[in-house]
Amino acid sequence: MNTETNPNNTGRAPNMPDEAGAPGAADFKSAAQADATPKVARKSGRFQANRKYFTICIYGIITFCVCLLIFKFTNNWQATRARISEVFSMLTPFLIAFLIAYFINPLIRRIDRVLDRLLRGRLISVHRLLSLILAYIVLIGFIALVLTFVIPQIGASILELIRQAPSMYTGVENGLNDFIREHPNMNLEAIQQFVNENLPNMFEYVQGIMSSVVPMIYNAGLSIISWIINIVLAFVISCYLMWDKANLLRAIKRVIYALFSQQTARKIIDIIKKCNEIFSAYIIGKAIDSLIIGILCFVLMCLLQIPYAVLISVIVGITNMIPYFGPFIGAVPGGIILLIISPQKALIFVIMIFVLQQFDGSILGPKILGDSTGLQPIWIIFAITVGGYAAGVVGMFLGVPITAVIAYLLNTLVEFFLRKRQLPPEVTATLEALPDKPETPKVPFSERIKKWHKK
Repeated sequence: MNTETNPNNTGRAPNMPDEAGAPGAADFKSAAQADATPKVARKSGRFQANRKYFTICIYGIITFCVCLLIFKFTNNWQATRARISEVFSMLTPFLIAFLIAYFINPLIRRIDRVLDRLLRGRLISVHRLLSLILAYIVLIGFIALVLTFVIPQIGASILELIRQAPSMYTGVENGLNDFIREHPNMNLEAIQQFVNENLPNMFEYVQGIMSSVVPMIYNAGLSIISWIINIVLAFVISCYLMWDKANLLRAIKRVIYALFSQQTARKIIDIIKKCNEIFSAYIIGKAIDSLIIGILCFVLMCLLQIPYAVLISVIVGITNMIPYFGPFIGAVPGGIILLIISPQKALIFVIMIFVLQQFDGSILGPKILGDSTGLQPIWIIFAITVGGYAAGVVGMFLGVPITAVIAYLLNTLVEFFLRKRQLPPEVTATLEALPDKPETPKVPFSERIKKWHKK
């Protein structure tokens, strides 16, 4: 059988080895494929770590643990509350120490600045120690002054009110009868019946409250040793906190820089500083403002010869810590007491409180507080209402600075998202002047599917 000669034909079969026994190109290719096939199989059979799914798994485990802890705490709420109260009672000296250090820190800084100016920057450690000692002397002196002069006067006023309660009731009843005799044409039987039915109960209720004050003070006196120990420990701990304040702040900053990037850590530290400025400026400023109002109320009541000056001034000064409604809340018990004793004195007292409130709201408050909270009046009223419902008088006082801090944090978050969208902070005023962006034509759903298939 004749075959045509091909220049590329060597006379060998395609897959047959040559004369020297060397394998052909096809043999090399099949051998390479045979060697590669088990490697691919082995590689596909191994476990491959995926960072994305590993992170999702970690988040899932953390979320499950947090939900389990929440369920554990809320399922048996009575036991949880008991344990929380035990923890707080155990940490009472440290909590009191933190409060003392927080409120005395501005006084220490002010004394330190004065001493630094007098010493012209020399002996830094000495004037720091001296400022700490002077601040605690001022604080202890103020507490001793209150315990020596104010508390005994308040106790004497309460005991005098308890002793005069029956005569007050008789005076109110006689005054109402005299008024009815002087005005026989007026039909006051319903009013007289209401007063006769409710006035004894009201006096018994007030007398019971005032009578319970003395046993309450006595019971507090029985546990005064433990309180003295806690207060002494709190003062000692607060001294250590203030002396080692720089190291504590440095440790907190190290933790923040370790957990976050440098830019984020700086922002977090700036936000914490601003929140502290808002909270401390309001608390300390309002305390100074209320102290001045209480002293002015005491001086004016002494000049006007209004009785129970110390007791009523303390009530007015404490309730003045509550914005807007505080002076009026403090005027109610004093006005009722004075109305029973002398209606003329009660009228003078009400006018005096109104003048004090106007002076505080127009002159004294803006000078001391300024715009420390940055809240609108509607939000202040909202904070007082919600805080009073949640925690009583303390909530009415703390609700305003807490709301101010929350408002600052929300405003910072909103500004962050506005910057992320490349919009100015005052976006409402700016967007009105900006031209409208041309609307991009909407692509039909079928066209989007075709583009997706092409990709």
